[in-house]
Amino acid sequence: MTQKKERLKILINAVDPEECRIALVKGGHLENFSIEAAAGEITRGNIYKGVVTRVEPSLQAAFVDYGAEKNGFLQQHEIHSDYYAAKSSSNKRAASGIQYLIERGQELLVQVTKEPLAHKGAMLTTYISLPGRYTVLMPGGKTSGVSRKIEDEKERRRLKDIMDSLEIPESFGTIVRTAGELQKKREISKDIRYLLRLWKNIKKQGISGPAPCLLYKERHLAIRAIRDHFTSDVSTILIDDKNVYRDVKDFMRIISPRHAKIVKPYKDPEPIFTKNRIEDQIGSIFAGRVHLKSGGHIVINPTEALVAIDVNSGKARRKTSMEATAYAINMEAAAETARQLRLRDLGGLVVIDFIDMRERKHNTAVEKAMRDHTKIDKARIDIGKISKFGLMELTRQRIAASVEYGSFIPCPHCQGKGLVPSAERLALEFLRRLRSETLKENITQVKGIIPSNVAYYLLNKKRKEIVDVEMSRNLTVTIEGDPAMQPGESRIICE
Repeated sequence: MTQKKERLKILINAVDPEECRIALVKGGHLENFSIEAAAGEITRGNIYKGVVTRVEPSLQAAFVDYGAEKNGFLQQHEIHSDYYAAKSSSNKRAASGIQYLIERGQELLVQVTKEPLAHKGAMLTTYISLPGRYTVLMPGGKTSGVSRKIEDEKERRRLKDIMDSLEIPESFGTIVRTAGELQKKREISKDIRYLLRLWKNIKKQGISGPAPCLLYKERHLAIRAIRDHFTSDVSTILIDDKNVYRDVKDFMRIISPRHAKIVKPYKDPEPIFTKNRIEDQIGSIFAGRVHLKSGGHIVINPTEALVAIDVNSGKARRKTSMEATAYAINMEAAAETARQLRLRDLGGLVVIDFIDMRERKHNTAVEKAMRDHTKIDKARIDIGKISKFGLMELTRQRIAASVEYGSFIPCPHCQGKGLVPSAERLALEFLRRLRSETLKENITQVKGIIPSNVAYYLLNKKRKEIVDVEMSRNLTVTIEGDPAMQPGESRIICE
């Protein structure tokens, strides 16, 4: 008897206008998760007409005003030759620096490839790509290909033959997406024609519109989720908001009419994610520590430079040896780490600190497990070997903003450090400032207003120092605690 293949469900929670959440669930297990907050609008994929504001030869990059709060960052290798300002120059001169390629005040069409992050502006490219249901159209591109996720060589050749037979202008590159596998020529051709019309409209606006301006905006998260994740394996699409349900239903009628019937409204009074028992799984995405079934856990710590992941044995049951225990936990951690990278959409450099193992065959097995578990990831991933220090380095393409974008803000107390100064340190800083401020002439009274815990520490541990200031300056010092003050805040009022 053959085992029945588990089908995917797409659950769309859009009942709250402030936030839309999309979950892909397989057998009750969360496989993929996306979130978009109204306050943290996603711009990745948007196309703008921008203006070069500054060319930096030292960075081999330019800053582009595309209408956002911060200028975007355009690297030299992201500039299409159509925009070269020095076309009449020799290739050697043009290749010697970005200052010979583009110039300040030049207008160009750019697409956001990476959201602005912290103090960094968005990453931009002039190599535009327009994703459709089955294909990606690349205006100005020269190459055509098939998604590497389609591994069957016979199918790859069939798709290449279909693309070669279509009437696509020479100045366009194409990629057949994973969803294009097993699709008929008619469906792929329809997708390409739609993208060509879309580009024609974008280009028309780009010629006539003022710079900076928005030319193309990526669709609603729910539509993007269907476009990017819908396959024949999806058995149900449940949506708890009637407006989003109508939009998705209409979109499905366009891309796959025979599957429109699987799009259904969710009407149960119990919240859709609670009903499907995935709210706790989603909660783990935002946690710094993720528990493993063995009793071990992984700690995920994204920083501005890289993502650090630490594997710990925790309360895991000891096996026959320390080596066997480490191997078992690391194998489990490899699967969970691959899943968490996908769920959180963590990109860039990732460093995983596995539990040390002595046997090379165990290290090799963990490396293979990591490669196997990341195969279903839509992002490009390059995985290195485990070093002698037990560290594995990998790089992961960021497909969208991480799940924290728009859902969290830096802590006003610690400014994102995860630590706040101790009361002792803040008290000493206040005393230094007090000694400086009271050097002014004609002062008889000083009031210091500080956080309550700092005031308590000063009045109980540093009273002698305060009295010394009063005696040496011939004035009166009053300390007042304010429970509403944040660590590091203080006020000194001199009279």
